[in-house]
Amino acid sequence: MESPSFIESVVRLPGALLRLPGSALTALDAINELADRVDKLMVLLERIEGGVSRAGSGIDMAASGISMAVTGLERAVGTLDGSLPNLSDSASALQTLTERLSGVAIDLATELPKATKSLQDLSPELTSIVGTLDERFTHLDGVVTELARLMEAVVGTIPGMRRVLRPTTA
Repeated sequence: MESPSFIESVVRLPGALLRLPGSALTALDAINELADRVDKLMVLLERIEGGVSRAGSGIDMAASGISMAVTGLERAVGTLDGSLPNLSDSASALQTLTERLSGVAIDLATELPKATKSLQDLSPELTSIVGTLDERFTHLDGVVTELARLMEAVVGTIPGMRRVLRPTTA
């Protein structure tokens, strides 16, 4: 492209000079509008800053809550670890008592027919008494069986107790 000649530039100069105030006003209006937009942008940025600040506070509170929950869980695990030997001893003692009671019931169930036979040989009236005793011992056997099941269920619900009690049942 060729640059305009001097005469062409001089011919265009009056039109450019006439358009200069209008162009200057348009530029000033654009600068004023830019300033208004920057003000609105600053208001939006302040709101965003407030929201981000609140979100940061919420994250801090959540982290504090999680920390407290972990501390509580550690305390609970420590308490459970400390009480596990006591629970183990108690469960072992209950299991031993249940086994002994079951042994007594088995002995009674074994000896009862022999005693019944001997008593019936002595007196026929004792048959009704022996029948009542037989019913009572049958009921006792059911109670002992249920007690043993209950103890197994209780011991089974305690975490880690099955591992502790398995060697003692052998």
